[in-house]
Amino acid sequence: MFDLIAFLSLSGHSTHRLSNVDITAAQIEVIPCKVCGDKSSGVHYGVITCEGCKGFFRRSQSGPVNYQCPRNKNCVIDRVNRNRCQYCRLQKCLALGMSREAVKFGRMSKKQREKVEDEANMVKASRLNGLTPNQYGGYQPNGYPFQPQQQQQQQQQQQQQPQQQHQDQLQQHQLQEFMSSEGQLFSPTSGLQPAPHPVILTRAVDVNPVNLGKAITEAHLRTCLYSNEQINLYKHQVVSQEDVESYKNLTHRELWVEIAEKITMAVQQIIEFAKMIPGFMELSQDDQIMLLKAGSFELALMQLCRVFDADTNRVIFGNMFLPLEAFANLTDEEFHLMTAIFDFVKHIQLLNITESEMAMLSALILISSDRPGVKEVGEIQQLHSRIVTALKLEMGVNHPGDENILKRFVEQAGVLRSLSARHIRVLNAFKEEAPDIDFPALHKELFSIETETVVPAM
Repeated sequence: MFDLIAFLSLSGHSTHRLSNVDITAAQIEVIPCKVCGDKSSGVHYGVITCEGCKGFFRRSQSGPVNYQCPRNKNCVIDRVNRNRCQYCRLQKCLALGMSREAVKFGRMSKKQREKVEDEANMVKASRLNGLTPNQYGGYQPNGYPFQPQQQQQQQQQQQQQPQQQHQDQLQQHQLQEFMSSEGQLFSPTSGLQPAPHPVILTRAVDVNPVNLGKAITEAHLRTCLYSNEQINLYKHQVVSQEDVESYKNLTHRELWVEIAEKITMAVQQIIEFAKMIPGFMELSQDDQIMLLKAGSFELALMQLCRVFDADTNRVIFGNMFLPLEAFANLTDEEFHLMTAIFDFVKHIQLLNITESEMAMLSALILISSDRPGVKEVGEIQQLHSRIVTALKLEMGVNHPGDENILKRFVEQAGVLRSLSARHIRVLNAFKEEAPDIDFPALHKELFSIETETVVPAM
């Protein structure tokens, strides 16, 4: 349960005492992936990387590979381009020191852990001061091209002295500030999102319905994996048949790993969204965790409504708009679930709800007092009712004369819970088929129990 508690405790609300190893593990997530600049998830094969690069390196080491670079062996490897050249991506992994023999974080020496903490402090402080990567001279979060090892060594020698001085200056002052501050928000292409507006951090009881709706909307917009501008950009990009075929050619196991990684990215942002909802962090930590376990997949499906194009039957997957036919290596049961999921998405899209309504509907889905295992039912229901009031006001403005729109969504909410339960069943079936597959830790924690299918009373 530590991974979920760590995400929640970044806001300073945790009452659990963490070890030095646990604290540094939380620090690691602030440092971007060394390979592509995406949000990191820990030390993998000896290097701080994201789940995507961790999985890529694991697959590259599982058997003989014959990667070829179609260009000049100097491709840019970042969040957008990392899948376009396997050769340069692997060379960058190796140049950074990734190896199967590398020690895991838990066995790092005290000096190594302190070095990681120093780098996390430097990144955090630079962001708080509004500095760009070029201004603070550290690691570039948006990615950088792979360079030959000799050139890298020369640049490291040139940069080592000023960087070390900067780290030394920050070491004494930033650890306390980092551990008590809000978690950082990332999206796949835009980097760090702005800090939350103060209204989002207030108590729900102190916010009137209109401002509560605005706060939830702002939380939603700041934590979406993709902005509307990014979605439009991807929609107009041409996806090559080669890219589509690369997904079609994934084995069943590889496809599951890719999907799990993408869901985990969405869930990380959903947790940040939850933390920014006024009143959520006032609930007991046990209830926070139970609500997130029960509702994360459902909120991920709500996010899917933003990134699916019904006209072309395509969905954003990673950094491209892929046709659904790209997910060819699914079992019959998995294919039927995927079909049902996108039928749900199409129904929600037909409601023509706004981003504000999407935000408040997502908050209602998450904060439901009928979730299994919650204890403070009254407090959860009270917060739920406040959000319902805010949503009704918003829908009254956006859909005048349509008194049944909320009722129509409630009808789909039952479908949503059913899809979540079906997801757990197909996931468990896959785990029985491939028990050796190592899913991301957060994914394993959230999607390990059955979810009751109960239609919420909104």
